[in-house]
Amino acid sequence: MTDTGNTITASHGREHRVDIVIAGGGIAGLWLLNRLSALGYSALLFEAGRLGGEQTLASQGMIHGGLKYALGGALTGASEAIAAMPERWRACLRGEGEVDLSGLPPLSHYYYLYAADNALGSLTSFFASRGLRGRIERVQERDYPQAFADGFSGRLYRLNDFVLDTAALVARLAQPVRERIFQHSVEHAECSDEGVRLDLDGRSLVCTSLIVAAGTGSERLCTALGIDQVPMQRRPLHQVVVRHDYPHPIYAHCLTGIKTPEPRLTITSHPTGRTQRNRWLWYLGGRLATSGVDRTQADQIAHARDELKVCIPWVDLDKAEFSTLRVDRAEPAQHRLLKPDNAYAKRVGQVLVCWPTKLSLAPDLGDRVLAQLPPPAYSDSVDIDLPRPPPATPPWV
Repeated sequence: MTDTGNTITASHGREHRVDIVIAGGGIAGLWLLNRLSALGYSALLFEAGRLGGEQTLASQGMIHGGLKYALGGALTGASEAIAAMPERWRACLRGEGEVDLSGLPPLSHYYYLYAADNALGSLTSFFASRGLRGRIERVQERDYPQAFADGFSGRLYRLNDFVLDTAALVARLAQPVRERIFQHSVEHAECSDEGVRLDLDGRSLVCTSLIVAAGTGSERLCTALGIDQVPMQRRPLHQVVVRHDYPHPIYAHCLTGIKTPEPRLTITSHPTGRTQRNRWLWYLGGRLATSGVDRTQADQIAHARDELKVCIPWVDLDKAEFSTLRVDRAEPAQHRLLKPDNAYAKRVGQVLVCWPTKLSLAPDLGDRVLAQLPPPAYSDSVDIDLPRPPPATPPWV
């Protein structure tokens, strides 16, 4: 490689150094690449498959403040660890945060929580408590969004949460750093006290730090790198996709008749690209998805139909089309497969292994990674003769 000012161009038979290589082109890798580049690091991202990966585009796109983790009637470690995230993301959407997301419109500026009449019990007083002011607000009938004005009867609350189109988010994050993103696997990297050496088709690149942010693929990469100090767990989901003719999007947690501190049903709506019929599809999560892991596809669809009759009885879904999607959430291993409260980043020698654990916690992940990195030392950008990874598509497309 040859150093030409602020750009390193590839040449055969020479070694060059950069500060950071990131393995993985999902939300974690792209968020970190934007933060590091803005801070002057010579940073590259290598994605072996498609940009956006699997887990990022299979998420529901919620940027939430954790109240769905407090449905037992009390604030918890999980609910409070994520409480500040919506405001940090909103600052980014205004172009005022640590990552510039200006120009990215949310699918919905708010998320809702609802239940049929008299179904919330003690949660009614909890939601009205002083400690939750600014995080949840009762919505009066005159202010209902259109989907609930059509026939809903019960209590509706507005959360300080919102929803992003994950494909649009990936594209927005990739745009300002596109010259730093390449399609390449780092499985054959070699670690030493001097850094991490990568072979790029006969050329050598050494980075001071390698950040492994490849979701479920991080387990394979850690094995290839000889790292066994960071075990990974998978928490599976069995999500449901509903294609229908209902014209209004829904972004809400249903709490009607919940038996565990988890939303009975979580609904996000995503555009299908059509202009008339079937403009929106529903992506269903919540207890439906976590409890459905052991169900067959047919049983999960039948159960989803029954749940929708309870949760959205005012919408006729007899002609709707249902399909399912199995998703593994990749996380650092926890006792009894419990859900981590925070983002995770652990340094092992010259390698940092990280997971955001939730889409909302990408800013927290950035903080944790930066706290473990030395200051930048090398050139500002790199130009390598490798292909660019194509964008992935949402799994329902």
